[in-house]
Amino acid sequence: MAKERITWEQLSNLTPGNGAVQSLRDLLIMTNFVDEELGRFFTLRQNVHNGDKLGWVGEMDDIGWAGSGCNPEYKKANINFAEKEWKIGDWQIPLEWCYKELQNTIAEYCLKTGTEIADLSSTEYMDDIVYPALDLAVKRMMWRFIWFGDTEAQNATSSGQITDGVNVELFKTADGFWKQLFAIGTANAGQKVAIAANDEASTALQFSKLKESGVAIGIFDSLLENADSRIASMDGAGIFCTKSLCDALAKDLKREYKEILEWEQIFKGLDVTEYNGVFVYRVSIWDRFIQKYQNNGTKLNLPHRAVFGSPKQLFVGTPADDIISDLDIWFDRNTRTNKLYSTGKLGCLIGEDNLFQLAY
Repeated sequence: MAKERITWEQLSNLTPGNGAVQSLRDLLIMTNFVDEELGRFFTLRQNVHNGDKLGWVGEMDDIGWAGSGCNPEYKKANINFAEKEWKIGDWQIPLEWCYKELQNTIAEYCLKTGTEIADLSSTEYMDDIVYPALDLAVKRMMWRFIWFGDTEAQNATSSGQITDGVNVELFKTADGFWKQLFAIGTANAGQKVAIAANDEASTALQFSKLKESGVAIGIFDSLLENADSRIASMDGAGIFCTKSLCDALAKDLKREYKEILEWEQIFKGLDVTEYNGVFVYRVSIWDRFIQKYQNNGTKLNLPHRAVFGSPKQLFVGTPADDIISDLDIWFDRNTRTNKLYSTGKLGCLIGEDNLFQLAY
């Protein structure tokens, strides 16, 4: 039976006093990571360390030759093996709050009084404002590491892709899936469908050219036609796309064939439909990240993207048992500040390169 999605409204009734929840980490794990839908995007590998190998067994060479009778000529048939090496990076969340920051704001009413005024624990500000915001921030952090991570990230003015003014340390924990997938597309031209609109000189043209008649349909048809035939039969396989590309497909189908795509919302920010018998996932968080983090002020970095593959070939590894580490939260009576700290390790690996077809 699928687990019921837990909301922050429901969690507000769960307190240490009634024994239901013993720590903020419990809350975050329930809202972030006890959800089977995350399996649609990657496969978690636990107890993985830097330098460990991810290996798999490939196919046997072709066998079966013409002939029969006694004393046949015996031949060798190789079984191909492959492996990749994990590169695990570190991340940390060091946060601090001082009650003085809340004075003269609408949140001032939340403060305690007297000597304990600086202690924000068990206040409405922490419980109803900070913790829900932290819940969303942890989600975004994981999406950013896993898909947009780049250990060599640079700002646009330094010949990189990261929006000027955005701290590049937000991306340097590990090389995420997009960086690795782009490397596959560069090395193997047959696995890439070029989206011409991405090369336009301005953001406006990048979006208007994608919406021209037949463009989006052509991209999706090429993506499926050129893909390795094994991809479609893999568990959980689908085309995972930016919202911009999905919306262009929906508009193109309606205009050209009077066909209406029916979308089913899996959870907020993720919708699914079918195209030619293949699941298509509209992942709008990618669009928001590209707009925010990969914008040089004139155009976006590859705003339209799609990957046809299976999460069973997208691996996220951590030395720990959970992808999120313990959250240490305390009121420091020496500095009279409220602090939160968490740290962990994470890495990403693409499995078999040839089991992905890309469009960008």
